[in-house]
Amino acid sequence: MVEYITTIPQQLESFGFSANPTGGHMARSMMLDELSTLISAVPAEASAGDYKQAVLDENTLGKPTFSSREKSWRHLVQLYALDRQKALFAALAQLAQAEPTSLPLLALVCAFCRDAQLRQSFVLIDRLPLGASLSRPDMETHIEHGFPGRFSPKMRKSLAQNVNTTWTAAGHLKGRVKKARAFPVPQPAATVYAMFAGYVLGLRGENLVQSVFGRLVSPGPALIPQHLASAASRGWIRFRHAGGVMETDFTPLMKWINHEQDLAYVSH
Repeated sequence: MVEYITTIPQQLESFGFSANPTGGHMARSMMLDELSTLISAVPAEASAGDYKQAVLDENTLGKPTFSSREKSWRHLVQLYALDRQKALFAALAQLAQAEPTSLPLLALVCAFCRDAQLRQSFVLIDRLPLGASLSRPDMETHIEHGFPGRFSPKMRKSLAQNVNTTWTAAGHLKGRVKKARAFPVPQPAATVYAMFAGYVLGLRGENLVQSVFGRLVSPGPALIPQHLASAASRGWIRFRHAGGVMETDFTPLMKWINHEQDLAYVSH
């Protein structure tokens, strides 16, 4: 039985997670095109101020007005933090530049860690059989069950549209108007990132592989050890899988993103 993540401990906010009761999907989907543009245009080691300058001053996203630039900046920060002082975003930026094809799933995992409505919506997505249809009203009803009385009908409709767009961009749904359950194409960098996020939340070994984080990036757990072994060969992590025991050491990743100071916490 998968244990779904609904709340985030507040102490993880310094790490890049968000414990806020509402997230970026209140206004937008995960803004994959905008994130991709920023990741491509801004060096991975850039500061939060550099990202803000790229969006507001340089108009890297090509928005027509300054107001639209400000809105885009605000929503992107809600979704991703856009601050390399937060290890969660620093790892996303580094892995996205190392393996650009992983960006949709990297973005999904980060947004999942920062958006309560996206987390809750995955409970419905994950339980759909492959090929099963999903309507917007289905998602609206699910959101109402998860957050009874919190959102107006208009906001529930918007939320349902936004989360369904995100799940489609990440490969968990397919179809433009009629949505159907699909499985994402697994990517090693996204697998490492998902396992990293779950590890920070306290999951270990087989429990981590079988967790909701594994299901975010892979149709099943069998590929995850292969991806972790591949990542170890590239120096991203250290990984050992023998005798039914699975050990993953994220020390190389933490050093790569210049977050050695967080090593003690990650190893708790």
